[in-house]
Amino acid sequence: MKVKEVKNKIVREKEENFILRSVKFLKEVKIEAKKITWPPKKQVFLSALMIMFFSILIGAYLGLLDMIYNALISFLVR
Repeated sequence: MKVKEVKNKIVREKEENFILRSVKFLKEVKIEAKKITWPPKKQVFLSALMIMFFSILIGAYLGLLDMIYNALISFLVR
């Protein structure tokens, strides 16, 4: 009976320790989140436009290469 009580006590302590560590972690996350500096809307907008432009450009380039290689392989297989 004693061994079972000791095991239960150890399990409860581990659970409490986990909860305390989790609460401490979340408090630290909240503190760090307050330190975040967000860029202005204009900068976010321009960055998004640049990403879209280059994504379309790279997509078109890869699509063109795909058509060229497809035509070349079709020619060679005939």
